[in-house]
Formats: sequence, structure tokens, C-alpha cells
Amino acid sequence: MQRLTFQRALVAGLVCLAGVSLGAEFKLKDGTLLTGEALGANEKSVVIKNTEGKMLPRTEWSKFTKETLKEIAKNPKMRQFVELLIEDAAPAGVGAGGEVVIPEVVASKREWKKPKEVAEKPVLPEKPGIIAGVFTTGVGWLSLIIIYAGIIYAGFEVALYRRRPKQLVMGLSAIPGIGFFAPIAFLCMPAVKTVDETKPNAVAQAAAIQAAKDAQKPEEKPAGPGKKKPGLAFGKKSDEAAPAATGHKPVATTKPGATAAPVAAASPVTAPAPQGAPKLEPAVYRRGETNINKRFIETKFGGFFKAVLGPAEKEMWLVWVTATGGEFWSKRVVSISQTEVVVNCPQEGGGTLDQTLQIVEVSEIHLRPQEG
Repeated sequence: MQRLTFQRALVAGLVCLAGVSLGAEFKLKDGTLLTGEALGANEKSVVIKNTEGKMLPRTEWSKFTKETLKEIAKNPKMRQFVELLIEDAAPAGVGAGGEVVIPEVVASKREWKKPKEVAEKPVLPEKPGIIAGVFTTGVGWLSLIIIYAGIIYAGFEVALYRRRPKQLVMGLSAIPGIGFFAPIAFLCMPAVKTVDETKPNAVAQAAAIQAAKDAQKPEEKPAGPGKKKPGLAFGKKSDEAAPAATGHKPVATTKPGATAAPVAAASPVTAPAPQGAPKLEPAVYRRGETNINKRFIETKFGGFFKAVLGPAEKEMWLVWVTATGGEFWSKRVVSISQTEVVVNCPQEGGGTLDQTLQIVEVSEIHLRPQEG
């Protein structure tokens, strides 16, 4: 009997220690009363097994009333899930049955300490402005020198492109301050034409030369009735003319009464003149009438490709007329490719300049005689 009583007391104690009995009641905030055993607790919810042994759907902790949560918190295994939901929860170290109180955490204020001053601290240099920094630093002076040299070089290139005096353009570009605008101003100006470019048009010049040649040719007059055309003299007439010129009688070479056979007088024989180098004639080759391409230029103007021009080429100008209206007077062709040709053009100052022309842009090629 005593043994049975001891077993019952032990079971009752274990049930109280677990905090939830097999027939515990769980009250929800909506008034629902659940009776059974709490199983499978986690951070969000718990499963209630009712008295009939049926598992109910998971119930969230936030749906239980405060009194129910306090009863559940008496179970050490479930306290960690519900203690944050109880306002007056006891600390975790409090035994079962004590009030659960969550201590308020107060952050301690951090005291600000003034940093110690460093002895013999180096003084930072004062930061100058942008303009002052250019004239007070080595990098600034180097930048100014590079920009200054670049402006002068730009003046040199513009002088070549616009055919202006190099000394004038580069001198104006070297003026501090306003020199920056000198290359721009000369670039906006039209290019200066050389003496060769101011010559008359090749078509008009070729027509004038042809007219002068036609005027120099003697006109042939028809022979009159008493005049004979120059030719060979025959037999008797030639003999009759001889005494009149010499004053002596002719010597008879045949019998009297015989008729002399006509003998042709010998005409003077002249030696053939030595053949010189072929002379180039003025000509105009227009696109449309002539297929102007690499092969045509190499074939027609082969003498102008030599480093030392021949006598015929030295007396002629090779003029290239482009579709834009430009004329380039050259004495020699430097090189040629399938798309472009490089010609050497003498300059007014005594030098030469190589000009690159696109073959498709060349509309006319003229051969003009050199004047003077």
C-alpha cells in the first residue's frame, strides 16, 4: 500500500515538473479552450494533442492568453519560447513558480576623451588655389611649358597647311596669352595661292599655243600659168638653160639630126638629221574622255616618276585639277597606289611640298609648257 502511494506521488510530481499535465487546459485570446498535451514546441508555435489523442493544427504563441503563457513558462523546456511574450517574466535563473521578469538593458554612455596633442607635429603646407598652384609648383610650370610648345607647333602646322609665312604664324603663336588664338585665326583664312597656281587655265593656254603655231605656218599659194612647180629638169630644157647661165656653147654629144634622150638632172642629196629626244606637246586629259587610273598615269607620264627628269620633262608642268576646283602644279610624281598619287609641288619660297591626291577626285591632267 505504501509502495503504491509512493508511485502515485512520484507520477504527480513528474507531471507538475513538466508544467503540463495530460489534461492541461490552454485558453486562447478568442475564448477557445483547448484541453490536452503540448507537444513539438518551437519558436513560433506549438502542437496540442487533445484528450482523444488527435493532433490539432499548430497554434501560434501569440494566440494564447497571458495566464496560459505563464503556466507554460513553468516548464523549463518551453520557457525559452514564451518568456519574451510575458511582460513580467522572471529571469531564467529563477526556479519554477517564480515570477518571470525581463531585465531592462541600459547602455552605458561612452565618455569622450580629448586626444593628446603630439609634440613637434609637422605643419601641413597651405593648399593654394588652382591658378596659384600652376605658378608655384613644378608640375604646373611643366604643364605650361608643354602647352606653350604645343601652341607654337600648331602655328607651324597651320602655316604649312594654309601656305602662310612660318615665321609670322609661329611668332604670333609665341605671344603669351593671345598666341592661343593665332593658329585658329590663320586656319580660318583661305590658303595663299602660289605663283604657279595663278597661271592661266590649262585649256585656254593650250588653245593659245595651238593658235600661235597655226599662225606661224606659211600659207601655200597655187602656182600661176607661167610658173612651174619645182621638180626634176629633163634633157633639152636643161641643156638650153645651161648656156644662158654660163655663156658657153654646149658640146654636141650626138649626131646632127638625132634626138637626144631625156636625162634627168640629179637633185642634191642631204644627210638625215640626227633623231633627238621626243618632245612633249601640251595636252589635256579629262575624266570621261580618258580613264584616269594608276595604269594610265604610269604609262602616260612615266618620265615624271624619275628622280632626275629628262630634258623633255624639265620643260613641262604636270597640272592636276581636282573635282573641288583645286589645281596642283608639279614637276615630279613621287609615288602612286591604286587609290592615291603623291606629287611634288614647288613652293614660292624655293622649297617643295608633297601633296597627296585621291585618284578618283582628279578630273583633269594637263601638260603645260614651262614659261621662261
